[in-house]
Order: sequence, then C-alpha cells, then structure tokens
Amino acid sequence: MFYLIGIGLKPKQLTLEALEILKNCDQIFLEKYTSEYSEGLIKELIEIIGKKFKLLGREEIETNFDSALLSAKKNNIALMIFGNALTATTHIQLLIDAKEKGIKYKIIPGISITNTISESCLDEYKFGRTITICYHEKDYEPETFYNQILENEKSGLHTLCLLDIKKDEKPKRLMNCKEAIEVIEKISLKKNETIHLDYIALLGMSSEKQKIVFGREKIFSAKEINEIFPQTMIIPGKINEKEKEAIEKLVK
Repeated sequence: MFYLIGIGLKPKQLTLEALEILKNCDQIFLEKYTSEYSEGLIKELIEIIGKKFKLLGREEIETNFDSALLSAKKNNIALMIFGNALTATTHIQLLIDAKEKGIKYKIIPGISITNTISESCLDEYKFGRTITICYHEKDYEPETFYNQILENEKSGLHTLCLLDIKKDEKPKRLMNCKEAIEVIEKISLKKNETIHLDYIALLGMSSEKQKIVFGREKIFSAKEINEIFPQTMIIPGKINEKEKEAIEKLVK
C-alpha cells in the first residue's frame, strides 16, 4: 500500500490516523521542497513516529520515485507532505502512477494553511481561486497569478496567495509578503495599470509566534516579515460589515 500523508503545520498536528499508519509502514519518506513547519523540528516528528525517514527533494520525487512506489506492491510505503497531502502540490501524479501500476493507495489528510485563513476574520466562503506568487528572475516573469487576483477582486472575492519557496537552493529562499507585494506592483507598473489592493500577511500560522498583519504600510515596516516563516498573504475582495467588525475587534 502507498500512503500519501499530510502532516500539518507543526509536529503535534499529526493526526492519530496518520500516526497509526506511519508506525506500521516499512519505509517512510518526507517531501522537503514544497513547504516546511511553521514551528517545531523534524527530529520531533521522528520522536513522535518512533522511526527515521528519508528526506526527498523535487527531482527525487518527480523523476526518481518509481522504485519506492513499486515496492508498495508488497510493502507499506508512506510519503509525508507538510500541510495537507494534496494542497498546493503536484503529487496527484504519484497517485496516477500508482493506479497505472496496479498499486493500492490511500490519502491521509492533514491541516494546511487553507484551514487557518478564517483567523483573518474573512469569510471562507468568499474566497476565489487560490494563486501562487512566484519569484521573478531572468527569463522567467510569470503574470498569470496577477490576472487572477484582479478577476477575484472584480467578483468581490478574497484571494489566498501562496508564496514561492526555493528550498532546493543554497541558501534556501522563502518569499515573504513584502516581496510578494513588490512583485504584484512590478507587474502593475509594467502594464501601466493603477491598482488599489489591500493586503493581509499571515506569518507562521499555527505556531506560537504566528502574526497577522493588515495593510501594506504595516507589512513593509513589520520586523517579523524577515523573521517568521512560512508566510502566506490574503488580498481581500469586498469586505462585509460582519467581517469588518470581526477584524476590528479580534485581529487589529
């Protein structure tokens, strides 16, 4: 059996279902490149499971995971994913590969950033399509996410912005909300468009240090912007009176 397991945003968010399965697995892997814990260390996860596991980078999973997957025909193999197993990943391909090879599989959900956005006091039902803001580099300056932000805003919907992570680089790079805003404004300038967007920064959600920062100016001046990771950002659409009241009384 092949298990694709979401392990949450910190070690203590591992579900009892996931723990029971992991304790009975013959081999365990952890995908290390799409995100990381907001709090806690890998060694804590090892202690909770009671077993060691192998860390895998992007290439090891996307091009070199076949042998591990094939062994799931006779053994219990698990691939652990930070957050939720299929949120903001490309690991659906592994399930397709398993199906084509006649390998049984099971998905074990975990807590992800999408489970924490309501702490911003915005209505979860009013979020449009989620986007990912990518680093702009030489010969690679994607703009699709920018267009989707404007589409969501036009419909009055909030936008959850996942931020780029380069964990395979040395040193690793995790985009912060200030950098994300700068990318959006760079595209706006390039297109000669005037935009009026609000921003909410979600820093290290689910950790003891988690912080929610409202507004561009506060985000740019907050010292935590360079200290607390991973980060996610919300661009609010039309805020109703109940959301406004909740933000004023509970968050700001």
